[in-house]
Amino acid sequence: MVSKSTGKVNHPLLAPPFRATQGSMNQTLTCIALPAPDGLNRGVIPARDAAPILPAGFMARLPPAERLFAPPTLSTDAGAATCEAVPALNAADMGAWHGLSLKTLPPADLARWVGESGFAPPGGESRDSLLRRAGIWLATLPATPARMLVLADATVIRALAIAALGGDGAMMARLDIAPLTRTVLTRHATWRLATSSAPLP
Repeated sequence: MVSKSTGKVNHPLLAPPFRATQGSMNQTLTCIALPAPDGLNRGVIPARDAAPILPAGFMARLPPAERLFAPPTLSTDAGAATCEAVPALNAADMGAWHGLSLKTLPPADLARWVGESGFAPPGGESRDSLLRRAGIWLATLPATPARMLVLADATVIRALAIAALGGDGAMMARLDIAPLTRTVLTRHATWRLATSSAPLP
C-alpha cells in the first residue's frame, strides 16, 4: 500500500530505511532472475511483453529491500503497490523474431545474433543496446536507500552485471545468469559485482 502522506510503499517485503552517515552508505542491489518465459525451452522466442509465470510463494521468498523494481508487465502482475515499473528492465526487444521458433530464422542471421553483440533482429535491439539501457539505468540510481531489489529477465540481469564491471556487449556472451538465481551488486563509490547467479534462499 502507498502512503498518501509520504508516497512511500508500505509492504512486508520492504524494510524500514537504513540510517547512515553521509558518505558512508554502502548500497546493495539484489537482482533476481525471473523464470524463463514459457516456450523458450522449446526454442520459441517469447511474445513481446510476455510476463513470466512466477512459482508459488515467489514474492514471499524475496529478500527485504526499501525499493523493488520490475519491468512494467511484471509489476502489474506482482502488485503495483510493491513494484516500481521500470521500462529499462524490459527483456531484450527481439523485434520481428518475437513468437518465432529458432528453427525458422535465417541461419546466417541467427549466427550473427549469437556472434555479434552489435547485431539486432529486424526491428529489435542488439546486446550492445540492451547493455547501454541497463547501464544508464544502473548509473542513474540514487545514492539511497541502502537495499534495493530488481526482478528481471536473466538477460537483463546479465546486462546489469556487465555494466557494473564496465564491460562491453561482447562480454555478455561470457557470463551465465540462470533463471531463478540471485546476483548481487554493491556500491560505495562505484558498482561492483559481489555475487553472480547464486541459488535463491
